[in-house]
Amino acid sequence: MKLKKHGNEYSPAEEIAKDHFFDAAECTADLLAEFDQRGLEKGPALGGALTQIITHLIAVSPDTPSAMGLLSSCIANAAQHAESFVEVPEETPTHIH
Repeated sequence: MKLKKHGNEYSPAEEIAKDHFFDAAECTADLLAEFDQRGLEKGPALGGALTQIITHLIAVSPDTPSAMGLLSSCIANAAQHAESFVEVPEETPTHIH
């Protein structure tokens, strides 16, 4: 599942940041596809990848609250983005067995 770009006008600095954001997101989507191709179990593979990314985030941030703020923002963005990928069954059962 790759992120979608939304059309807005950005300043040159914002445009560079947006490009870096989507380049990194695409690289990560490719890495996740590689995990599947290699037959890695989703839970451990995602856990390892997230642990590495979060460790790096905390290490390069000026302080822990800054890191947690960015992480919280990413989680909120991911939740909003994931909602657009929820598949609704074509036929909804009229009764439950």
